[in-house]
Amino acid sequence: MAFQVTPTPTAATVAAAAAIVPAISSQPADLAALFECPVCFDYVLPPIYQCESGHLICNTCKERVQCCPSCRGRLGTVRNLAMEKVAETVKFPCKYASNGCTMRLLHTEKRIHETNCERRPYACPCPGTSCKWEGPLDDVLNHLLTAHKTITTLGGEDIVFLATDIHLPGAVDWVMMQCCFDHYFMLVLEKQERHEGHQQFFAVVQLIGTEKEANAFRCVGLCVGVQSCD
Repeated sequence: MAFQVTPTPTAATVAAAAAIVPAISSQPADLAALFECPVCFDYVLPPIYQCESGHLICNTCKERVQCCPSCRGRLGTVRNLAMEKVAETVKFPCKYASNGCTMRLLHTEKRIHETNCERRPYACPCPGTSCKWEGPLDDVLNHLLTAHKTITTLGGEDIVFLATDIHLPGAVDWVMMQCCFDHYFMLVLEKQERHEGHQQFFAVVQLIGTEKEANAFRCVGLCVGVQSCD
């Protein structure tokens, strides 16, 4: 199986690349601090509940504690509607601000951004292993090259994947790395057993980098030396 990774035209890249632009905010820097949870130090976001004395606690911690961590008072189901209204106007820092993210977002945008934030911890992308490594995006490549030395790394724009022992029973993964266009790409070829012994192969090409960098490329797959690509 052969693949070719090529950059897409510049105009298309600009159109496809999604970027989140930080909004300029004139709000006091300490306003978001009013919503800080006293247990986990994350932000208390709507729906906002309070104890009988008016102290706030985030919904996650509320399920784990028996009383208010600030006054030891009883936790109830009373909503603080005034603080919920204030929260609608506050720009909260991303939870990965300590990793370098400078975004400030409304609470309705915060969780969506954090799911895809480039400063979030990344899991090891190597399939078929029990590797529990997590770290910043900038360290993913170094982790793969040092901790997974069995992965073959080649260079050039054309990727030729030589999979051995393809007739082994059960699901099997083959992994390799390709360096081209000043980027590293991980190629994963997966074999799955289908009904009555029929085999299916699936290939994934993943750029080790940001989503914006990945949108600058397209991958064309060609079947070589096989009977069918279905």
